[in-house]
Amino acid sequence: MNELAWLVTGALIAGGLMALALLAVAGRRRRSDDVGSPNRSMDRAGSQRPPGQEWAIIERMAEGLIVLNDRLGPVAANRAGRELLGFPKDSLPPRLPSDEVRAVAQLALERSTKTEEIVSLWFPARKTLRVRAEPLDPRGGVVVVIEDVTEELETQRMRREFVAHASHELKSPVASMQTLAEALRHAVREDLPAAQRFADRIEFESARLGRLIGDLLDLSRIEDPKTAPNETVDLSEGARRALEGAENEAVSKSITLHTEISDGVFVKGDESQLAVLVRNLVENAVRYTSEGGRISVDVYHDEESAVVRVSDNGIGIPLEDQARVFERFYRVDRARSRDRGGTGLGLAIVKHIAEAHGGTVQLESELGRGSIFTARIPAVPPPPQRIASAG
Repeated sequence: MNELAWLVTGALIAGGLMALALLAVAGRRRRSDDVGSPNRSMDRAGSQRPPGQEWAIIERMAEGLIVLNDRLGPVAANRAGRELLGFPKDSLPPRLPSDEVRAVAQLALERSTKTEEIVSLWFPARKTLRVRAEPLDPRGGVVVVIEDVTEELETQRMRREFVAHASHELKSPVASMQTLAEALRHAVREDLPAAQRFADRIEFESARLGRLIGDLLDLSRIEDPKTAPNETVDLSEGARRALEGAENEAVSKSITLHTEISDGVFVKGDESQLAVLVRNLVENAVRYTSEGGRISVDVYHDEESAVVRVSDNGIGIPLEDQARVFERFYRVDRARSRDRGGTGLGLAIVKHIAEAHGGTVQLESELGRGSIFTARIPAVPPPPQRIASAG
């Protein structure tokens, strides 16, 4: 919750919070008079849901809100607060189950000022919380607002790692080209065969850089929610077109490329993204299949799914690496992958595309025997035939 949201929420619930504090203090003062008087006692289960319009707003907040008395015992909690801290369903515990949250509230009470900290909890589930605690003057007590930032912090961590990896991957071919250009400058006057080798390597590195930038752009477009798939796509025809570019590379390595594509396989999605999915799977198979190998590409219906299956008899993937091959920039063998022109993003893009279309991608592989990648996407009926009207 940002500062503006904090101020707005505070303005909405200030009256309710002060009422809660007064109820808590008054309840403690008359507790001895209320023993045995059911008409005058305050229902303990009801104390977590005080009446009033303010509390109706508080109860619907996405953030958790807990009101504590001056001994840091809970006197009220909204739904989100009860769920985040694992309170019993219909009652309040005598003390906070989280020592971490309690410590933040204690600090706010001792300092008489608003306090904010990030804490980690293991109960009722492992999560990271942003906890804001502020004393309720002048009658004592603390109001605590809790926000689950587990996903937010994980996203930030992944973004930092992605930027670091992308910077490194972009730097590598640029540095190589700079070094090769310097060597080429000297070789062109003294050693023409060496100059040709340097020029060939510069061309290779520039092509790798181009592929990396292209993959980064593909990944950016796929992750953009504005480009959600929404059209009926003929996956069969898209797969045939995507294979055209890969066939040349397979021929250059004397790889047999066998295709079996059923007609009329339709999905709801983005045609260009699905072409990238097929192309990346086939290019990955060609890259890691030795000369003279075999690759099979199958597209077909399987019950309610459209299936793209790419198998090869290449080098295979070790079992310990199979769970990570769909991560960005993850490579089983970094040096060999770069030499083969890989960017480390191809399979990550495949996974993103499959999931964006409501599907999955699975891997079966055995080291030294090859791999099978299977993407499954929900199939849809073919679009109705358009009949041209005469006149």
